[in-house]
Amino acid sequence: MINQLQVKNLTGGIVQNVSFTVPQGYCLALSGPSGSGKTTLLDMISGARTPSSGSIFYNNIDISLIPSWQRPFRQLNQRLYLFPYLTVEANLRLAQYAAQQTWVGKAAAEKRQSMLNALEIGHLSKRKPNEISGGEQQRTALARALITQPPLLLLDEPFASLDRPLRKRLCTELRNRINQGVFSILLVSHEPEEIDLLADHVISIHAGKLIK
Repeated sequence: MINQLQVKNLTGGIVQNVSFTVPQGYCLALSGPSGSGKTTLLDMISGARTPSSGSIFYNNIDISLIPSWQRPFRQLNQRLYLFPYLTVEANLRLAQYAAQQTWVGKAAAEKRQSMLNALEIGHLSKRKPNEISGGEQQRTALARALITQPPLLLLDEPFASLDRPLRKRLCTELRNRINQGVFSILLVSHEPEEIDLLADHVISIHAGKLIK
């Protein structure tokens, strides 16, 4: 299947022999207590951490040894890594450039503004990260990930700083995009409502092992 992620017998850190599949246009949620290996697992899939064994297939190609910057995924966690001296809009523009998308001109600018509006931060486009709240920074990081049109998003507690009504609206926005086949999501969350709104299926991980 096109754009399908397959994790086979992945091991590294606390994670032990984990296997699962994320089909195209699908959200798989990982649940489990803190320290159970959820973030380690996402880091290995994104390339931020090297597994000791196992394989990661995408489009039937083993990408286990491909550098993180060449993998077709975007990871978002509470370490937002926004560029502090760039405006919100410029952070998105740089992401477009890095993804070799058209990043100048009216169409590219309209795309950035549309993405910011969808996440309810369009009015903050000219501000810098230190001039906006933590929740607004979190939405900026999500907009930056989405603007590159990745086929798979790796989300680790992506809405932790947001209030419940806003979190619900953003989950609905992402779910609509999943339903449209725009991307797939591998989600780590402790919020039952977030999982209910986004996930097609939930698997539990404890002490680095999947619980069937």
